[in-house]
Formats: sequence, structure tokens, C-alpha cells
Amino acid sequence: MFVAVLALVASACTSEQTGSPIPSGGGGTAPTTTSTRAPKTTTTAPVPALKPCALLSSSAAKSLGVTSGPDEVDLGKKRPYCEWRVDKGSIADSYTLAVYIVTDGGLADIVAEGEIEPIKVGSRSAAQSIGPGGLVCAISLELSEKTRVDVQAGGGDGQKLCATALDAAKLVEPELP
Repeated sequence: MFVAVLALVASACTSEQTGSPIPSGGGGTAPTTTSTRAPKTTTTAPVPALKPCALLSSSAAKSLGVTSGPDEVDLGKKRPYCEWRVDKGSIADSYTLAVYIVTDGGLADIVAEGEIEPIKVGSRSAAQSIGPGGLVCAISLELSEKTRVDVQAGGGDGQKLCATALDAAKLVEPELP
């Protein structure tokens, strides 16, 4: 279930350019369209070969109460991720932590439910957001204008999990280039 939510969140972070193609060489006027999103940029800063499971050490995971994982997952779409489970004895209190490497969107490209709050984690620019459906809180750590690492806590009320996501992000941030 959570993997499906994470897949939805990951796929929701893309954007499209709207409009109709016009052949070059003239002979007509272009239809007017309005887009609420900026066109997708295909250039990204090079990102070292980051491994999401390596960004949260076993001692750091243990300090967060992790009971299982890491489990590396690759959804494709330039977003490999790793997840850990925190079992608190009941489904309502348990949650999943995940670390995503996002190589096709920076902080300005985050798709969220509600407002995106700019924050700092260490000396790094970051953002806190609630994912679609309100089930996940994400702390996005900037690597470059078009790359970031998302540290997420999900499995219930995303807003209540933001402190947990921030604690995890504080442990991931020193591992980043």
C-alpha cells in the first residue's frame, strides 16, 4: 500500500508542457494556450552516483526506531529510493521512512498538497511539504536547481509525521555532496 502511495507521490512530481506542435516554415498562427506550470527543463546538474540506502546509516536508522529495512526500490523515472519500516505495535502508529534521489526536479518542482514551506536543514536549502493524499510528509534537500533528495515519512497523517521526516533528513543531510 505504502509503495503505491510513494509511487503516486513520485509520479506526481513531473510536469508537462501544454500546447500544440506547429510545423516550422510558417503558414498559420499558433493557437494560444495557458499553462499553470513552467515547461519541463531537460538539463540537470550532474549528480554523483548516490545510493539512497547508503544515505541513512544503520546506526542512524536505529536511532529513528527503524525495525526493518533497508529495502531498495527502483521505480524508474530517475527516482531510485530506499525505505525502512518503523513498527510501533499498531498499524495506526507505524510508518515508513523513505529516501528518494530525484534527478529530474529541484525544490521549485515539488508537487504538494497545500503550501510548500522553505526551511534549512544544516546549511542546505530545503522544503517541507505534504504529499498528495495527505499521507506523506517530505523534507526535500536541495542538491542543485534540478536535483534533490526527498526524505519522507508516511503511513497515516502526513502532518503528524513531519517531525519524524525532519529528524531523518537531519541524519541524511551530512551524507550528501
